[in-house]
Amino acid sequence: MSLRTEQRELTRTKILQAVLDLVAADALDDLSVPAVARRSGVSLATIYRYFPTKDALIAAAAREPARTVFGERFTPRGDDDELGTFVRMMWAELAGNLPLLRHQISSAAGREMRRARLDESRRMLADYLPRFGVDPATPAGERLIAALITMTGSLALVELHDRQELPVDEAVETAIWAARALIESARREQA
Repeated sequence: MSLRTEQRELTRTKILQAVLDLVAADALDDLSVPAVARRSGVSLATIYRYFPTKDALIAAAAREPARTVFGERFTPRGDDDELGTFVRMMWAELAGNLPLLRHQISSAAGREMRRARLDESRRMLADYLPRFGVDPATPAGERLIAALITMTGSLALVELHDRQELPVDEAVETAIWAARALIESARREQA
């Protein structure tokens, strides 16, 4: 990686971390590009070079935990536990930012951040399910994708951890167990 590329990535990370920090500080609905500039120490012009609109900035921040997991640590193995590995890694990353997840539930901007991740989650699952004999284009496959997003998404972590008071590790294993049961049920239905 060239020094210039490394510097660009560092600047991008500083900007997105400032968004996540502001959100964690209960400022999601009041989030502004000038506030991100102040928090990150990056100029407004530079932020707009990386993210031409506030919506683009929020969408990128919403994808940052998954990008961190995929880009730096997650290498798909193609085995039966790939979803489990992904959920464990993703939830470990998200557990470090529970305030952000909680604010995403209660704010319009948070709902927009979750919406920004939805298509990517659907595509990932549609690519994953055929390994188990489940056609994602069938009604059963579409129901399964919807259920898996519900069971393995960030809101499930908040539900299992905050409301049901499960430790993060136990919440992860509960979600993985449910995901496997749903996949097996859909596989049998389509067989």
